[in-house]
Amino acid sequence: MLFVVYINNLYGQSKIKCDLIGISSKAFDKNPLLKRSIYTIQDAGADFQIQKSVFDVNSYSGLLVRNSRYNLFDADTRNQFVDKVLKTNTSEFSAGVRKKLRSGQTTDISLNYGFNNSNLPFNSFNQNVGAYWGNHTSTINFSLTQPLLRGRGREVTTVSERVSLLYIENSKKNNEFTNSYEILQIGFAYWNYFTAFKNVEIYKQNESRVRNVLEITNELIKADKKPAGDIVQVNADLANQEKLTILAEQNLYTARLNLGGAIGLSNEESMLLDIPENEFPTISQSEYRNDLDKNTFLKLAKEKRADLKALKKVYEALEMQAKLAANNTTPQLDLTALASYGSASMGNGINETFSSLTSNQGRNMSVGAKLSFTFPVNNNLAKGNLAKINIALNDQKVVNDNLQRNVELNISNAFNNLNNSVLILEKAKEALDNYQVAFKNEQEKFQTGLTTLLNLILFQERLTSSQLEYLQAYQQFANAIINLRHETGTLISQDIQGFTIDQKSFYSIPQTDN
Repeated sequence: MLFVVYINNLYGQSKIKCDLIGISSKAFDKNPLLKRSIYTIQDAGADFQIQKSVFDVNSYSGLLVRNSRYNLFDADTRNQFVDKVLKTNTSEFSAGVRKKLRSGQTTDISLNYGFNNSNLPFNSFNQNVGAYWGNHTSTINFSLTQPLLRGRGREVTTVSERVSLLYIENSKKNNEFTNSYEILQIGFAYWNYFTAFKNVEIYKQNESRVRNVLEITNELIKADKKPAGDIVQVNADLANQEKLTILAEQNLYTARLNLGGAIGLSNEESMLLDIPENEFPTISQSEYRNDLDKNTFLKLAKEKRADLKALKKVYEALEMQAKLAANNTTPQLDLTALASYGSASMGNGINETFSSLTSNQGRNMSVGAKLSFTFPVNNNLAKGNLAKINIALNDQKVVNDNLQRNVELNISNAFNNLNNSVLILEKAKEALDNYQVAFKNEQEKFQTGLTTLLNLILFQERLTSSQLEYLQAYQQFANAIINLRHETGTLISQDIQGFTIDQKSFYSIPQTDN
């Protein structure tokens, strides 16, 4: 017995608390669509890093070591000094950095060092210095290239970088709207689960009423106030109600799995969902008023809807790309300023290596400028790209306008559903109250023989239907609240720590300035 109790306690502890805020928060860790949308933002961030790489400092270097042997012709006078083979050793080293500036210029600074010697005992001045006498040269080069037409200016050179930033914002806004939509689906699934749970209770209550009628009928038959054949009708009605209860329990099972699926739970985890804790919102809780204006919700949606903001970022990005494409149709005319400083030294030893850059003898300095011009005669590539980006810009405007149109339609529909759901809920409550009174009166009439069993069963069924319809009206009202929240972009909120969900989002309509 203790073992059984322990197992039951363990199972009870493993239940997942089923409240709206808890399961909505769990969805951020479990729901695959929400997890994937985070990767989209990260991917956009990686694209931005790629575009930043255009302005990275790029270093380069090279090292060359070469040993050559040249067999001299017999008539070569150098044979008497090098024994018919001229041996030459060469070493070259270069290093530099290159960077493209956001203002459009490209800078390049490099250092080149060269060393060579040979077994020929004469230097370039025909002086006898001995074999393998070293010759050192060092040069520092600097260049600055300024585009004059294509690629000129920060507005052009940083387009791709700024476009990537806009697409990061686009991804974030799309992620926000995706989160809102998934929370909306969780809200729908929760209220459906809650309704299914309450439906089971209603059918069980109905079973209890039928059993109560069965007991009354048996007593009346014993008192010879009702015919014995009435019991058959009651038993048939009881069997039918038990069937409906089984169907309601099946619907509850399905609703639990659907809620788990909306959260992102597995089948096993979904089965651990506990009974729903949150009741339906009341009309007073919702802060609903009869004087609500649809236009205020439309205005709110234009300010808050994340998908509208996301498409706006795409349009801004395409506008920037259009300016870049227009710039690329111009010729490329670059002006490059050049400067170099170098020196040379002769001799062996490490001191000669370093003095090759500072030696006064052999010093060489130069400055200059280069103008380069490039322009495809037909320029079809640039013209084609400009045409495509303009088409994309016009197409995006159609997409933006269409979304704006759909938002207006959806707000109108959501607002109308809210108004109707309030009216339906009020009428359903009125009908339920009247059916409860009517059924109670019919029970009393049946006990005194003033009405028939058939009438009692009919009023009982009407009461059950009224209870179910009242519950359905409440579900419609609760769904209308969160749907209007989603359509106006106020279902979830975001701060620097991430997305937050307030329980008021499930219980009250969005508040406007009016």
